[in-house]
Amino acid sequence: MQVLRAMTDLLEGVPHVMFCAKDPSGAYLSVNQAFADRAGARSPDDVVGRRAEDLFDSELAASYSLQDAELWASRQSLRNQLELIRRPDGTLGWYVTSKVLIAEADGQAFLASVSVDLRAAGDAPTAHAGVAAAVAYVRGHCTERVLVNDVADAASMSVVQLERATRRIVGMSVRQLLVRFRVERAVSLLATTDLTLSDIAAQCGYYDQSALTRQFRRVVGVSPGAYRTQVLRR
Repeated sequence: MQVLRAMTDLLEGVPHVMFCAKDPSGAYLSVNQAFADRAGARSPDDVVGRRAEDLFDSELAASYSLQDAELWASRQSLRNQLELIRRPDGTLGWYVTSKVLIAEADGQAFLASVSVDLRAAGDAPTAHAGVAAAVAYVRGHCTERVLVNDVADAASMSVVQLERATRRIVGMSVRQLLVRFRVERAVSLLATTDLTLSDIAAQCGYYDQSALTRQFRRVVGVSPGAYRTQVLRR
């Protein structure tokens, strides 16, 4: 599979990027070392031939498999999905994931997934004062109703300028930033407090527990309750 080999070679040593390719059954055809590290494997060879359920918690693996099944069924690529992923050192990091289906010359197809760690772009100081001000505003007001116009005012930019700049510098839109900080806060409260899910939802700017659960599951891959259980197990 020439295309697969080329992609693997290209992405093997790229920093802050996880790469994997799967066949229609969900078995991993190829991964880079960054993905192997995240899966708790010593090398990519230890991952090839296995499936998500062999490597990750059951609910998280199920969410990956469902996402893959939807992509195979729809043939629609997944672009810039914001996800919270556990790094090899145990910390949680924000990644932007894209998945596409690729056909080889012999007619075989595989699913390719690339996840980019936003730590370098999103958490490092930026020289762009306007974007820095926007990030600070969204972080400070994430538990409130945040309007893009207000964020633009805080950044002294127009809405169009702000959206263009945040996508270029931080790698996500203003709305994605808001989701990032709300879920980040929910993750912290789930891990460090005994607050009920309803109380956590209220403290994170959600109207109710169901709204928190929907967005948390979409970003983290598991429900808030399941995430708390995983943390308590460690």
